[in-house]
Amino acid sequence: MATIVLDAGHGGYDPGAVRGDRLEKNDNLRLTLEVGKILTDCGQNVVYTRNTDVFVPLLERSNISNRANADLFVSIHRNASVNPSANGVENWVHTSASQRAVAAANLVLSRIVSAGVQSNRGLQYGNFSVLRHTVAPAMLLEMGFISNAEDNRLFDEKFNDYAHAIASGILSSLGQTCRGTPLPPTPPTTPEIIPPPPPGDYKATIRYIQSELNRRYGQNLVIDGIWGPLSYRALLRAYQTELNRQFNAGLVVDGIWGPRTRAATRLVRIGDRGNLVWLLQSALYVNGFSTAPDGVFGSHTDLMVRNFQRAHDLSVDGIAGPITFGKLFERA
Repeated sequence: MATIVLDAGHGGYDPGAVRGDRLEKNDNLRLTLEVGKILTDCGQNVVYTRNTDVFVPLLERSNISNRANADLFVSIHRNASVNPSANGVENWVHTSASQRAVAAANLVLSRIVSAGVQSNRGLQYGNFSVLRHTVAPAMLLEMGFISNAEDNRLFDEKFNDYAHAIASGILSSLGQTCRGTPLPPTPPTTPEIIPPPPPGDYKATIRYIQSELNRRYGQNLVIDGIWGPLSYRALLRAYQTELNRQFNAGLVVDGIWGPRTRAATRLVRIGDRGNLVWLLQSALYVNGFSTAPDGVFGSHTDLMVRNFQRAHDLSVDGIAGPITFGKLFERA
């Protein structure tokens, strides 16, 4: 038996996102209670941060989990946007999440996606309070956009499917079954790992970049050697994630180049090494400026940066900063 803390986001005087008479806090609580019922019926110890329409401070939500010595913390929310076309589900973990937390979040998200969603917005990294202060592996689910009519229709139509998908993912991530018989924890789906390709093989290099985005950043791309909009967005999400990890940038990992991502951008130049260099090289490659993504900013990468800057009428200094990165990611 595992102890699972379920956290219905918002509540009481905090309605969360609102669309007409539909309140996020109500959707969150309804789904949380259904997931909890399934887990309880399966013999698990379920602890709620709230099971009625009350307000619970963010820190207290984490404290409830910490006092219960939880094996897993799951916070359930609905998303919202001023853009009514924004849609899809996503799952958040902390910017410094453990491998166990990432594995559990990916597993739960994959079960939800299998139940049927408009779009899979993937695994995201953030610094939300309930993720930051909770000791147990923690995730924050965004179950579609309350501001999107189709996401709301799916939430209502597939409500039971979603509840079972979340519960199933939780059980599998903890090595539990509904009969209460413990199993070895189900590992996350092992990303296909592609070795570094030989020079000049474009499709193999794209497959390598896609596989590394999956392995390093949990992007769940189809490794097909075709670089399209989904791969562009995944690359930018990886860049935002790296800025969060290295510099605590606090960015929303949404794959959109905006003023906050631009402001968080660090200068990358010859002699640098690491993941930011690798992401720069990958962005150069998919924009037609061939340089091997090896994470080392050497003379050839310097040449490709200068060639890219020259081709786009930028200041030619070989230093990748906000303007250069912005131009590289403008198709995302």
